Amino acid sequence: MINRKDLPNLVTVINGLVGSFALLLAIRGETELSIRLIFLSLSLDVLDGLLARKLNAMSESGELLDRVFDRVYQVIAPSIIYCYMQNWNVGSMFYSASIITLSFWRIIRRTPSKEYFLGLPLFVHTFVILSSYLSGIALPYYLMLVLVIASLFPIKYFRRIRRLSPNETKGTFWQIRIIVPLFLSIIPYSKLEILFELLFYIFIIYALFGWIPLLRNKNFFLREK
Repeated sequence: MINRKDLPNLVTVINGLVGSFALLLAIRGETELSIRLIFLSLSLDVLDGLLARKLNAMSESGELLDRVFDRVYQVIAPSIIYCYMQNWNVGSMFYSASIITLSFWRIIRRTPSKEYFLGLPLFVHTFVILSSYLSGIALPYYLMLVLVIASLFPIKYFRRIRRLSPNETKGTFWQIRIIVPLFLSIIPYSKLEILFELLFYIFIIYALFGWIPLLRNKNFFLREK
């Protein structure tokens, strides 16, 4: 029988399996099905974190496992999709190689605070690519390289509106963060171009201006130790 405290890691492993299928489907060019599995993985990612906090089962090994699997469906699979979108031109491949390399380098980076992200978070790249594909908005490689630079530099991006205690789930919008990606993993996309256009511009605006609320912080730029 599975120990209750092993449930978060079990969900994480299942998520890794789903994300791996998303990657393989992206390689085969089955883009829509790959996107659906990426959305499902985004929902499972929130669920395993929620279970870890609720069951007081947070651990360094579980966090590392989660972060490694995140790279599969948040970075590698969307990068393959983006290369197909750009007909595998040099710019798209350079972007993909850059963000994949950066994402694994960031595994060793410790997030210094639960109040902000250090560098543009990787899931922004995920949503920008997926919403671009599903809305038909052109996504030039030079814009994506700007996002890579924003993820590379240790610039603070806000991540929540108010401070939370370590085990608190209230006010983190976790219900929305589970339900919305789950919903997007199953619904037909044919009449949702406007929704994905909205998502695209929301994440682009966050990428360009999400650092402004923390600009007055005297430690706005943090050096890696």
